[in-house]
Amino acid sequence: MRHAIRVALKDRKLAKRGHVAAEGVCRVLLELAVDHFAESGKEELIAWEFANSHDLGKFIFASADAGAIELSESDQLADFDGWFDLNQDPSRWGLQW
Repeated sequence: MRHAIRVALKDRKLAKRGHVAAEGVCRVLLELAVDHFAESGKEELIAWEFANSHDLGKFIFASADAGAIELSESDQLADFDGWFDLNQDPSRWGLQW
């Protein structure tokens, strides 16, 4: 996950003043999964319990609670809702390519 955040921070379209919003984290995670695992990326993310963006958000917030990453004061778990759900058709996702 740290790698995904570092990649997102390097993207000027996603990073604003050293912060990446939930959409950016979701986008980079999906891109890295496809790049690294190709067609099995979906299954890998589901195995890691990241089947949807809300699950990813829970992990991000748990990581912050453990001191592994920092969140901004405005970050909320609800920011991760609706960006992707690997059990639904991508046309229904909030994240568009």
